[in-house]
Amino acid sequence: MTYQNAQRVTASLPPSLATFLDEYQKQTGVSKSEIIALGLKALQEKLLAEEYAAYAQSGEFADLETGDGLDDESDQWR
Repeated sequence: MTYQNAQRVTASLPPSLATFLDEYQKQTGVSKSEIIALGLKALQEKLLAEEYAAYAQSGEFADLETGDGLDDESDQWR
């Protein structure tokens, strides 16, 4: 994976994660940058799913109108 506008970061990892990163790279041939990006993407998706679940349980959306967002009489967006 190549990133057009990649930004370099420096990170320190516990020895167990550094070892895992090295072993996974050797096994798969995937770059360390890509492995870390995949892990961060998974974390981002997990957090977003948790936020959606919390929003759904909050009931905040209960006052929203149902439908497709079009005004029934004019078929125009509301």
